[in-house]
Amino acid sequence: MKKKWPFASSALVALSLLVLAGCGSQKAASDTGSGQGGSSDKGDIVIAVAGPMSGDGAEYGKAFQEGAELAVSQFNEKGGYEGRKVKIVLGDDKNDPKEAANVAQKLSSDESVVAVIGHWSSSATFAGIPIYNRSKVPMITPTASHPDITKKENEWIFRSSTTQDLEGKNLADYAVNKLKHKNIAVLYVNSDWGKSNATSFKKYAEEFGANVVGYESYPPGQSIDYTAALTKVKGLNPDLIYLGSLYNEGVLIIKQAKEMGIQAEFMGASPFASDGFLQAKDVVEGVRLDSLFYPEADNERVKKFVADFKQKYAHDGGYFNALAYDATTAVLEGIKNGGPTRQGIRDAMAKINGLPVVTGEIKFDDKRDDINKPYYNLVVENGKFVIAK
Repeated sequence: MKKKWPFASSALVALSLLVLAGCGSQKAASDTGSGQGGSSDKGDIVIAVAGPMSGDGAEYGKAFQEGAELAVSQFNEKGGYEGRKVKIVLGDDKNDPKEAANVAQKLSSDESVVAVIGHWSSSATFAGIPIYNRSKVPMITPTASHPDITKKENEWIFRSSTTQDLEGKNLADYAVNKLKHKNIAVLYVNSDWGKSNATSFKKYAEEFGANVVGYESYPPGQSIDYTAALTKVKGLNPDLIYLGSLYNEGVLIIKQAKEMGIQAEFMGASPFASDGFLQAKDVVEGVRLDSLFYPEADNERVKKFVADFKQKYAHDGGYFNALAYDATTAVLEGIKNGGPTRQGIRDAMAKINGLPVVTGEIKFDDKRDDINKPYYNLVVENGKFVIAK
């Protein structure tokens, strides 16, 4: 009889392992929220922030992280979701479409991730869209503004900022109807965003009666010599040069243009609204732009955001901080009203209609696009952005 004990003991251990394995399977099903993706019913609720956390665009990724962390910390301080906290994981796409696709696949495959805030550029966002859509992960971009990013069929994709079509119309109105410029040259970066930006501005500038006398592109990248394109532009004698550029490229173009003796006024889009742009000092004095965020606006939500951000990070919050904060606020509203599952968040976000945020009120249309944000028309005066008169 004693020889049977080892067998009996082994059988008991095996039975115990099967029982434990079964418990583990039940727990895994609970973690995925009935197969819809979601956090466990007791642990933290996980959302992701995707963007350029390293590389040339790292400052934008940092701005995304800071804005999202502020919104999440305030949500958690108020009790979170039924006592559960929200936590953030980061996805570094290096602002490269291939890396963005890898990040989207990794985040989508992690069933604990219930929503994604990102990506930063239109090109990176385009790379992630089919993956998020196929995996049924709600994704909201705070900044990518190409009009084709949100479509009816992309049911899991949201945008909380604006489109290039809307911004192009605003800037063309600013340039032609308010500043009375009639001969305009357009110089833009040859990217998804740059082409969309320039196309929209040109369309509306011509509709408002201006002559677009020059329309030149340049390749993306750092430390480019723009003198060849600027030589063409100088020969056209425009009274305004519109730049569909990121701020670092814009600074170089304006600097080289002034060195070449070009006397035109300069205008750019909302990517110019950064401290890095102002650091160019005299080079950018008098440059015009627009923005969805103005830290000195006479608005209580803006004032609270500015104060809260300064208290948490000991430096001023900027344009991209505010946009990431607002996008994260929309996701947290989705968790609050729909529960911490991918499907619940997606459906609750789609119903948002008038959510107060720093840059206005979020009202998603039938493409899950927020088309209601007001612009501030700005100019650089004495080293600061001020409201244009």
